[in-house]
Amino acid sequence: MASIRFRNSKYQALVRLHGISTSKTFTKKIHAQQWAKSIEVTIESGQYKAELDLTIELALQRYMDDKIPHDKSSHSHVRNAIAGLGSNKADTLTSHQLVSYRNRRLLTHSPQTVKHELSMINRVLKIAVNEWGYTLPNGIPTVKYPTLPIGRTRRLNKEEEQRLFLHADPYILNIIKVLQNTAMRTGELSKLNKDDINFDTKLADLIDTKNGDDRTIPLNSTAINSLNELIKDSTTDKVLCFSSSYISHRFTKLCRTANIDDMVLHSFRHEAISRLFERGFSIMEVSTISGHRSLASLKRYTHINPISLLERMG
Repeated sequence: MASIRFRNSKYQALVRLHGISTSKTFTKKIHAQQWAKSIEVTIESGQYKAELDLTIELALQRYMDDKIPHDKSSHSHVRNAIAGLGSNKADTLTSHQLVSYRNRRLLTHSPQTVKHELSMINRVLKIAVNEWGYTLPNGIPTVKYPTLPIGRTRRLNKEEEQRLFLHADPYILNIIKVLQNTAMRTGELSKLNKDDINFDTKLADLIDTKNGDDRTIPLNSTAINSLNELIKDSTTDKVLCFSSSYISHRFTKLCRTANIDDMVLHSFRHEAISRLFERGFSIMEVSTISGHRSLASLKRYTHINPISLLERMG
C-alpha cells in the first residue's frame, strides 16, 4: 500500500506491495499520489522493474516498522542514523561516509551509542539484501566500530553506604532502597503505578520498559516496606510524587552533602544485579529480574566483590 508523508517541505511517496518497497520525493502532493498509483499498478501487473532507489532512510524506516516496533532504544538509534545518513542511497553508501558519520557522532555521543547506530545500519543493509531482494553492487560497506570504555564498576563500600543513608532524607532513602533491592531503572520506578504492585504475592509488574517488554519482578521485604512508605506520600496513581529527573537532581545534591563521588541513581541497578549474583542467583534468574536480553549487556552491569566468593572457594 502507498503512503504519502510531508517532510522537509516535500512529499515522499512510499509504496510497499507484495514484498516490494520503493519511494520517491516530489514537490507537489498530487504528483506523489499519481506516481504511487502508477507504481502499484505496475507491481500488480508484474511489470515492475525495480530500480535501486533504496535510501538509508527508507531502509531504516522499514526496519523500524517491521522488525522493532516496540523497542524504544532501537527507535532512537534509527532516528539518529536517519538524521545523519538518511538521504544516502544504499547502493552508493561508502565506508568513507560511515567513517565520517562515526567521527561526527563521537564528538557529541558515547562510543556505545555510536556503535549501536553503526551496527543498526549494517544489520539493515544485510536484511535489504537477504530478505528484501535488493542488490548492492559494491557490497555492504564496513567501518571500524568505536572502542568501548570499561563499564562503570563503581559500588558503594559499607562506610559510604552508611554515610549516604545517614544524610538522606526519608523519601530519597526509600527510593534508594527500592532501586537497590529490585534492579529497577529509575525511569521504571517513576512510571510505576500503585496498581502495578501486588503486595499479597510480593510482585510488581513493570509495563512498557526501555526495550519495549513488560516484566514482573519479585519484591523482598525491604523493597515492600519502602514502596509502602513512598505510596503514603503520593496523591496520584503513581508510586512516586516526582519525575525521575528531579529525583536524580536531589540524589546528586545528597552525594555532595555526604561527600560521595562518582555515584548516580543508576548505579544502584549495578549494585542490585551484582548482589543477586553474589547471593547465588543464576544468569537466567538475574536476567528475569533485570530485563537484560543478552549476557554481554548483563555482564556490563555485574561487578562481583571477590570477598563474596571466599566461602564458596573452600
